[in-house]
Amino acid sequence: MSTINPFEYAARCKLRFPSLRGYLSVEQLWDVPLRSSDDFNLNAVAKAADKALKAATEESFVDAERTPEHDRLETSLEIVKHVIAMKLGEEAAAKKRADNRIEKEKLLRILAEKQDGKLTALSEKELQRRIEALDA
Repeated sequence: MSTINPFEYAARCKLRFPSLRGYLSVEQLWDVPLRSSDDFNLNAVAKAADKALKAATEESFVDAERTPEHDRLETSLEIVKHVIAMKLGEEAAAKKRADNRIEKEKLLRILAEKQDGKLTALSEKELQRRIEALDA
């Protein structure tokens, strides 16, 4: 295939991707889940694209002729793999954000406990002075 962007190629050639729910456009691929229990997922779409590519590729050790159909199928698989990679990256980033939020909450609780411990160590006079300062 030439050096054309795969997504531009998909738009120009109106690529469609077979799935359990019919043919999908490139835009619809972004709405397909990574995993599901009913085989309507990106893994199944990628397997179908890979199977079609392998079926269309005639094995020859002498002539390695590329047809427009081969380019179309290869680009289809490349696009599905790209969408999967992007969604996996987004999933990993979301997990990291959730883990960071949990750790931050834990650290804030510990900090609050330490600050409370420092307050209980103050003398009566210091406590009284702080209370009076707050009333002022």
